[in-house]
Amino acid sequence: MRSLFGAALLSIAATAAVAAPAAPVAVFQTGISRVELAAVLSSHGLTVSDSTTKDSDPWLLAKTPKGTEFYINMYDCAGDGADGRRCNNLQFLAQWELTKNANVDSANIYNQKFVFGRAYLNKDGSRFMFDYSISIKDGVTAGNLKRHVDNWLRVLDDVRAQLKV
Repeated sequence: MRSLFGAALLSIAATAAVAAPAAPVAVFQTGISRVELAAVLSSHGLTVSDSTTKDSDPWLLAKTPKGTEFYINMYDCAGDGADGRRCNNLQFLAQWELTKNANVDSANIYNQKFVFGRAYLNKDGSRFMFDYSISIKDGVTAGNLKRHVDNWLRVLDDVRAQLKV
């Protein structure tokens, strides 16, 4: 009888441990504002400034600790102001002058070899462009958004190394 009672107590304890509420997860459920995105990027050691000139076209300028500048264009937005306009799609974008290493051939090689990011020349063919887009339309946890930023920084370093820019 004792072993049945002990087994029952262990079973209850195991169920209670499983049923215990998990720590709250930070979630951006309805897009992200420029203020929130700047805070996420700053937590990665990036220097960030809000470069928005028209509320309908929000974007941030960021600089990595290694000195690489890039933009974050924000799309599919609703609301007003830096703290109230929430956006569902983000495009991280870096660009460099064309060189013998940063040209249409290197863009094609990158696009054929790698999954994350997209390399191309701008429409007048004067600059090498590299972007990485993410959708957070149905919400994103802070952890998942951090992984996206980490991945962007990694592929940005990969592209810079490949292009020697």
